[in-house]
Order: sequence, then structure tokens, then C-alpha cells
Amino acid sequence: MAFQSGVTTSPNDLLDKIRLFATGVCGYTQLMYQADAGYFRLHLQHAASGQYVHLHSYASYVAWYGSTSFNSGLAYSSQTVAAGSYSVSQLSGSAEYFLFGGDGWCYCIVQTASTTYGPLIFGAITKTCTFTGGAFLSDTYSTYVRADIDGNTNKWKVGTSGVDAVRAFYSATTRQLDSYSPIAFNGVTPLYPCTVEVGRPTPSYFYSMMGYAPGVRLLRMNGQYVNKDIVTLGGNDWMVFSMSYGGYAFLK
Repeated sequence: MAFQSGVTTSPNDLLDKIRLFATGVCGYTQLMYQADAGYFRLHLQHAASGQYVHLHSYASYVAWYGSTSFNSGLAYSSQTVAAGSYSVSQLSGSAEYFLFGGDGWCYCIVQTASTTYGPLIFGAITKTCTFTGGAFLSDTYSTYVRADIDGNTNKWKVGTSGVDAVRAFYSATTRQLDSYSPIAFNGVTPLYPCTVEVGRPTPSYFYSMMGYAPGVRLLRMNGQYVNKDIVTLGGNDWMVFSMSYGGYAFLK
């Protein structure tokens, strides 16, 4: 696993840091990186997992989305078949950032105010079944997952109910377990895998677990931890942040 932290001074600067980290240690190939309307656009591919990720800096934030292909002749926002877009606004001036990554996944946590942080997350899930897809993007509150199942091709799933719903991060099934932690008799707070489930057409409101997001766990911070605390399990260090109504631990 790889980890990097420091201070970023602008969305352009943060985008460049993500670019170097993703291509340097996360296995992504840079398809395009160039100036665009006073800011920068970045297009990445992880060939082994079939991901295409597109990022753009703006005056106060960085936006990102996924697609199933890349065409250099198209505008930043016009790649096909596209997932919806997310954005994260960083603290004006100098902001802390943290990058966590491994082969096929890259997570950026950036300071959004004096004591708060926001996520920029993309990668491929660790599958627990066989299907085409697995790319995902998230702001932890909602998540897009590509899952070509039930007769669909190039299908992005997102939402809170129905056949296209996704349960991950904030809505993960394991999130419901955090009301049982810390464990009463020893005070330990478990770190739960961030499971990824998607809606199925039959029967209605049925979900199937497709895998889990690598390098991130869910936990109940609940006064035990503050942002940037380290939880050590075995030989692994996990850095914790409170975001989107829950605690998240990222593998350093």
C-alpha cells in the first residue's frame, strides 16, 4: 500500500498531486493531462480492471467521474458511457491532503474547513463474485458502481432503492453494525469491511453483494477517535476520518 500527505495550495495543485500518485504507485496510465479553460483536465485508465477515471480542477474544487471508454477528441465532461460526477471543495489557501492507494484504487482526503475533511475516491472493488465491471467512485455518501449484470452492458448503478441501488460506504450493510461498537467488555472498536451491494430486478428490493472497497474500513468513532488518529491492527496502520455521517479508516 502507498501513502502520501502534505499541503496543497490550489485545486490545480491537488489534481497534479493525485495524478502523480495514481500513475506512480496505483497502476494508472495517464491518457491526457492538459490545460482546459484556465484549469486542468486529467484522464486515467487502469487497464487490468477496466477503469476510466476523469478529473478536472476548477476555482475552488476538483470534480471526477467514471466512464467505460475514453476519446481524446471529446470534452472533459463528454466521455461515454459515464457515471455521474462528484466534487470536493478544499479549504481556501493551504489545505492538508492525504493520499492512500494500491493497485487499482486511489483515495484522496482533503481538508475542507479548519476541522473537517472531504473524500475523492475512485478504484475497483475487490470482487466476491464474477461479473464484468467493478469500477466505483464515491464521495462516501453515495457511490457509483459499474456492474454489467442482469442483461445490462456498461451499466452504472447508483441510488438508495430499486434495481439500480448501491449500498456502500455510508449505506453499507456493515454500517449498521457500528451501533454495536465499541464492544462493551473490552472497549475495542471493530473496523468493518466496506461491503458493496447492488439492487437486483428479481425479486424486487433484493440486493447482491458484489465485493468490498479495498483499503478502507468503517468504524464508529463516537468520541473515541478524532480525525487523523491511527488505529493499528496487526502490522497495518489505519488513519481515521469522520465524513458523511460515519467514520472511515484508510490503510496507510
